[in-house]
Amino acid sequence: MNALGASVSDEELMQLLCSATDRGIAESAFGEVFARYHGRVVSWCYRIAKNRDRSNDLAQEVFLKAYRHRHSFRGEARLSTWLYAIARNHCLTSLRHPEPDVLPYDAVKPMSLRDTALRAPDAAAELRELATGLAGMMTRFLEPLEARVMTLHYAHEIPLAAITRELGLQNPSGAKAYIVNARRKLSGGSVRRGQRSAKFLSAYAA
Repeated sequence: MNALGASVSDEELMQLLCSATDRGIAESAFGEVFARYHGRVVSWCYRIAKNRDRSNDLAQEVFLKAYRHRHSFRGEARLSTWLYAIARNHCLTSLRHPEPDVLPYDAVKPMSLRDTALRAPDAAAELRELATGLAGMMTRFLEPLEARVMTLHYAHEIPLAAITRELGLQNPSGAKAYIVNARRKLSGGSVRRGQRSAKFLSAYAA
């Protein structure tokens, strides 16, 4: 996947992204989409939000939506047009409401960690309780950047390649190194807090 670059067209890149069955390939392809269009998406968001910090947040949310709905890209319009439509609709919708669709890493509610809609009520209640404990463990045991990477990847399902680019991580392993360190710290903390926390951490970080 290191061969991805200018020689690969937007259409070919999206075909690869939509057909990929390997998560690593999908993340690499989406990382290239992110690299090509992040600046433009931020600019589009700024035209609507008129605030630089908010524009960066909105752009991150736009890429998250684009990744989740990547299979809706049919190639009937240019990739830039498709992304612009997502950005425009998301920005206009978000700015009509006081709360953004994607919460910052230090304000993630326990229910956002997992979709429990299909779980039995007692199981959902247990997960809520354990998620609250995990949020406290993240604050206690992790560095702020580790907590942010964990939340972006697991709670918001942002690919590691995109996180590495967005946060400007310069280490050779990128965001993956932070995930490994954070899971090690949380695993140690979960042992001290008991088996129930360890059980939830296993499900959360699978």
